[in-house]
Amino acid sequence: MCSARGAGPLNQVRKRDREALAADLKEIYRAEREEEAKEGLRKLRERWGGIYPRIVERWETKAYALLAFLRHPKPIRRYLYTTNQLERLAKEVKRRTKVVEVFCGEGAVEKLLYLVLSRLDEAWGGRRLQGFAEVEMGSYHVAVT
Repeated sequence: MCSARGAGPLNQVRKRDREALAADLKEIYRAEREEEAKEGLRKLRERWGGIYPRIVERWETKAYALLAFLRHPKPIRRYLYTTNQLERLAKEVKRRTKVVEVFCGEGAVEKLLYLVLSRLDEAWGGRRLQGFAEVEMGSYHVAVT
């Protein structure tokens, strides 16, 4: 989603076009199926390709990765396309390493990272994420493109 927000394409667009372009991008990444997303990409090319060719080209070349979450069951998609967990992990590692100003060696850094990650694993391991219980793991396969 960082491709659609923040330091993404909307900062490179004229203010008067931002809202309309954002709506077209939302149509792509909020699509229910991959075919709908590809149709949204085609519309994006038609509408914005002449005005913002670099943005459209970037979305088209990265579409396979940006839309990979559409190949997964709908109940778990929001966990796949958000970066909240990753950002939280980075923040926690930064918070723990900031306390130790000087490490005596590479092993000390690795040990601290191990301890932080194992503690987070314990804390987050007990969480039950909504949607995962509905997905039958035996029949869950990602379509390869």
